[in-house]
Amino acid sequence: MACEKNNENEAANNDLLIGSWVNPKQNDSIVTYERSEGLVDNEYGLSFNEDNIFIERKNAGWCGTPPISYADYDGTWTRNDSVIEITVGYWGGTADYTWKILSIDEAILKIIVLEQNYQLEDQQK
Repeated sequence: MACEKNNENEAANNDLLIGSWVNPKQNDSIVTYERSEGLVDNEYGLSFNEDNIFIERKNAGWCGTPPISYADYDGTWTRNDSVIEITVGYWGGTADYTWKILSIDEAILKIIVLEQNYQLEDQQK
């Protein structure tokens, strides 16, 4: 019985994760996102979609000086308890993120970044 209840809670928490998250605020190592109806034009945001599809809207190039151009990068995500593994493209190649969910509800997602790795594509192909 207890295992069934835990599975139901995990499924409910996965359902809470599905959707768009914007307006990241960083406080030390904790990042807080707000739920949104969708990604906002010309602003950073991310979406966890069903079937483990991930979309990250972020800088389209290496330069972070305004005006910044944004693009949507497709990726995938998996979740094991409170740990989320994400693989997503970026302007220079592929990024791998490992995040731990500290809390999640209908309005707020709080995470701590455990790991971020960026692989550059071979530019001389």
